[in-house]
Amino acid sequence: MKKDEKDELIELLSYEPGREQRLMILREVKESGLTIAEVADKYAMPPLFIKADDGTIEYKGQKMTPEQFNAKFPHRRFVTIATRKNKDE
Repeated sequence: MKKDEKDELIELLSYEPGREQRLMILREVKESGLTIAEVADKYAMPPLFIKADDGTIEYKGQKMTPEQFNAKFPHRRFVTIATRKNKDE
């Protein structure tokens, strides 16, 4: 695995995988025909987002809607957290 591929995998997983996990992911890529990103997402901790009042989320400095995130990263799962409004507001 090349350094840039390893760096990409670390970014996708949000942690540095061990040798065995890297091999397992590469093996699954080869057997399934899926991309590294699609296979890595199965093992990744999904990013958590807190929705702003306007319904947008922020990812790497970019504001977008959850739908835009899905369009940009179709293989990524994610979690949004919404807060309840006070009844007094």
